[in-house]
Amino acid sequence: MLDPEVLVVDDDPCAANYLALVLQDARYIVKTAATGGQALRALEQGLPAVAFLDLQMPEMDGLELLTKIKERWPTLPVVMITVEEDISTVVDAVQRGATNYLVKPAAPAIILAATARAIARNSRRVHSERDAACEVVGTSPAIVHVRQRVALAARTDVNVIITGETGTGKELVSRAIHRLSPQSTGPFIAHNCALLPAEMFDSEFFGHRRGAFTGADRDRVGLLQRAHDGVLFLDELECLSPANQSKLLRVLDDGEIRPVGADLTRLVSVRYFAATNRPPEIMLCERELRDDLYYRLGGFEIRLPPLRDRTEDIASLVEHFLRGSGNALTRQALQALERYSWPGNVRQLRNVLQAAKGVATGEFIDLPHLELGWATARSERPSSIQGAGSTATEGPTTSLESLEREAIERALEAHSGNLSRAAQALGIHRSTLRRKISGLVRRGKR
Repeated sequence: MLDPEVLVVDDDPCAANYLALVLQDARYIVKTAATGGQALRALEQGLPAVAFLDLQMPEMDGLELLTKIKERWPTLPVVMITVEEDISTVVDAVQRGATNYLVKPAAPAIILAATARAIARNSRRVHSERDAACEVVGTSPAIVHVRQRVALAARTDVNVIITGETGTGKELVSRAIHRLSPQSTGPFIAHNCALLPAEMFDSEFFGHRRGAFTGADRDRVGLLQRAHDGVLFLDELECLSPANQSKLLRVLDDGEIRPVGADLTRLVSVRYFAATNRPPEIMLCERELRDDLYYRLGGFEIRLPPLRDRTEDIASLVEHFLRGSGNALTRQALQALERYSWPGNVRQLRNVLQAAKGVATGEFIDLPHLELGWATARSERPSSIQGAGSTATEGPTTSLESLEREAIERALEAHSGNLSRAAQALGIHRSTLRRKISGLVRRGKR
């Protein structure tokens, strides 16, 4: 069984190193972050068994970071670290979901006891939360079907492919399947294949030994070993190169990995959840995805509908995202959201509501608070994207590719060509936007 992983978040290098050494001596795998932003990015790559947060940090203090963590990962045990014991601060931290708190500098025995208790407590919570684990919100026939597929997948141990446009909730569905399954106490390791340079595949997936190459100053545990007896979620699977898809296929076949620089192989038992933004049949035809890898991963497939095809769920999603905030939408604002085309899907809706909460001065969120200006409502498509010779009476003839092209062009224009800001407005990753632009350019040259 793998050693548990711990995340230490502290802007003081001495304090972070002390905590890391204590935990490493007890055979914990330790990751460190110096800021709240670094911590959130680390958590997006995979949840540890427990996180330690320093209270006083620049840009984002520990309480603010705790709140953000609990909003996204409510079951993650968090231990706060304070310079001095302030009862009011401790009470605030506990009310926001902290499991425990330590006063600097804590003795090693106290640190290890707090870590063990946090992990044990979380393990007991998993089973009690299974009934409420699936957060796939909505009552439309399409989303009811998705929930039924999630329940079926949770009762098996086969690999799963989840397809759907960017922002439809593929990782959320993956985590729901994992939490509802009998293997829920095992790790869930998430990895975005679009963010990994092809030459780093071996080190990232298989790990490496100290001295295996320049810069390898310590042993590294790879994704496959970290996911042993659990799930490895591979987002944007199609971004793996053909050579690396072949390497992954080999592991799927024999379950053996060899860290870079190691002499011996080891066996891993991993369940794979793969996510793609495009239908697999198209990627297979265009040779972006190996057919043998698809057949090994596609034991069970779940297709997520775009938000524009289930607009009856928008009111439920709004209620879900605004729950506990004290905000509500006016009727006009809700109608505007229901008319909108949502190129970034549910993720974009969540981002729009988060931004609106920040600018609304009172309880109600109204039309002026919604940042929807660069895109179009479904009922108000501009004629420039209609097919040649089409008229308003001919019905909806616009292709999905045309709508995607227009959304990208408008986002780039609104943000002066800045890819990062345009991707954020669309609710997608920057790498995904770059790939979509390249695909549109290629198809435009044919």
